[in-house]
Amino acid sequence: MTGRTTDPRAVPETTGPETTGSVATGPEATGSVATGRGMSGERLRGVLVLAAGAFLITLAALVRLYVYPSGLVLPAEQNRITMLTTESGSYLDTAALRVRSGVPLEQAVARYGDTIRSTPDVAVWTEFVSLATRSGQRVDYHERRLAFDRRTAQAFPCCEDYVDENPDPAPRGLLFRWPFEARPIAYQVYDPLARRPVTARFDGIETLHGVRVYRYAQRLVDEPYVQQPMRLPGSVLGLEEPEERKTAKRPEKRRTPRTPGPPGTARTTGTAGTAGTSGTAGTSGASASDAELFPVDAYLDGTRTFWVEPTSGMVIGFRENLVRTLRTPDGRGKVVALAADLRTSAGDERWNAGEARQFRSRATLVNLVIPISFLVLGVAVLVAGVRLIRAAGPDGDDGDDGDGADGRGTGEPGDGGAGGAGGADGAGGVSPGRDGGATGAGAAPEPRPADG
Repeated sequence: MTGRTTDPRAVPETTGPETTGSVATGPEATGSVATGRGMSGERLRGVLVLAAGAFLITLAALVRLYVYPSGLVLPAEQNRITMLTTESGSYLDTAALRVRSGVPLEQAVARYGDTIRSTPDVAVWTEFVSLATRSGQRVDYHERRLAFDRRTAQAFPCCEDYVDENPDPAPRGLLFRWPFEARPIAYQVYDPLARRPVTARFDGIETLHGVRVYRYAQRLVDEPYVQQPMRLPGSVLGLEEPEERKTAKRPEKRRTPRTPGPPGTARTTGTAGTAGTSGTAGTSGASASDAELFPVDAYLDGTRTFWVEPTSGMVIGFRENLVRTLRTPDGRGKVVALAADLRTSAGDERWNAGEARQFRSRATLVNLVIPISFLVLGVAVLVAGVRLIRAAGPDGDDGDDGDGADGRGTGEPGDGGAGGAGGADGAGGVSPGRDGGATGAGAAPEPRPADG
């Protein structure tokens, strides 16, 4: 009897989990299909919106932390004259060698910027200070040319600096104004008379012409200051000369014998009158020239007050209530060289306050309004981007999940190939049969029994 036998090894195994695993099914197949599709349009738009929001937030930080500080630079250009006045001052009239009191005084402070020698980091200003009576008689004069850091207002020795006759002052401390964003602390401010930095201590907060200002005060007590060498008579310094010295200096009176003239001739008065006139002038001139002169040193006493707008560092108002005295080295003789309570004129203070308000408005715009606007807009754009991405669903899924809710095929068990129209897991069309065999598109037929 002949018959056909079938080699079991020739028939592929179709049952068990190995067969099911040989076909790409489940999430792995779904993932491979999604990668091929690429990113959906909605999801791409959401990512771009997220990037725009992040850019706006970064821009807000750059404006606040970099753009604003970089723009805080003191000007190199300067062309301004400020007036300080007092209605009653006292000063030593060196021509008449007497102290004049109750005199209205005016002090002009002119500042000019040197744009040629100034650099992006250093500014050079020249200042002229002239004190005079209201009638125009000059009482005092000082001049200085100094350089300073354009960000900190600190002295920067360079550029042919000078203070009065000193060609090498080597200044230290603040010059001309306060730094930006001034704080309520003590600062060292260079004093052109004392030729050294003097502490200006925080003294309170005020409102000056509608502007909130910090008040700083410099106090000077017996502070020596530099001036040209001077010698004054003891009478000006309050030193009384000894009586014996006055007697020794007094010239003898000589008697001129009378020469009788011819009878009936009147005596002429020319000689006597000339003698009398010239004798008085000569005596007073001899006394002035023979008076002993004493060398004197100069000292400062009093207070300087600065009203500073803190954001801009501008000095809105300035008051100088100082007494300058000249004293002999032994301290016995002294005279008041200048006593005046000078303050910036009301017109100049109003002008300074207006400039400070404009600066503060621009600073508020760059430092607060623009960064906060960018920050709020950036956060809003980020939220919109997140919503777009969530609405798009998972990556590559446009919301069409197929007929199967869980991604499995719709074919019945044992219905080979019917599951291919289902969801992701049904793409392979494989499902276990009712009798335990594997059915579907990839299932092999059962072996036929051998004949006979």
